[in-house]
Amino acid sequence: MLQRISALRPARLASHVSRCVTYESRAYLSDSTTASTSMSKEDSAKLSTVYKRLGVDLSDASLMAQAITHKSFAHASVPTNEKLGQLGRTFLELHVTEQKWDKVKSNQTLRSSISHAIAADKLAKVARSMGVDEVMRWKSPSSSPGAKVGENTVLAHTMEAIIGAVYHDQGSKAARELITKHIYTY
Repeated sequence: MLQRISALRPARLASHVSRCVTYESRAYLSDSTTASTSMSKEDSAKLSTVYKRLGVDLSDASLMAQAITHKSFAHASVPTNEKLGQLGRTFLELHVTEQKWDKVKSNQTLRSSISHAIAADKLAKVARSMGVDEVMRWKSPSSSPGAKVGENTVLAHTMEAIIGAVYHDQGSKAARELITKHIYTY
């Protein structure tokens, strides 16, 4: 195939590449629209219930869905929670650092207390207690139907993404309230 394409004149090569890109784009778009990526009414109701338990009222329903969508779900043909998770983790670290700043003596103690406060196990436990595991959209890497390999890690990341979504939608005050109420109670 490569030899055949390189034998084309530049104008024909550009035309050929353009057709391939257009074909690939159409295929990608049709795959993403035909995949079952939208949420059913029942799933939307469950999601709303979880957000109510957390005391969160996001103005954008798509942001709510994005916060619970891991990159493994539908091969990333829908917006995922990666950026929101990064934002949430950063804000969580900042908040915990502010709370611990005057209470610890050394930098090492500060780092270890921050690590302990934002540990994945703790975030996964909070997420599970709030029902996030029931609405989280992800695909387990295990081939076994009942296996939940990596679920705690994905739950922790989803909890960080929810914090990020709250921060993005409502600002730092609302994100601080969520963290104080459910995650880091001092």
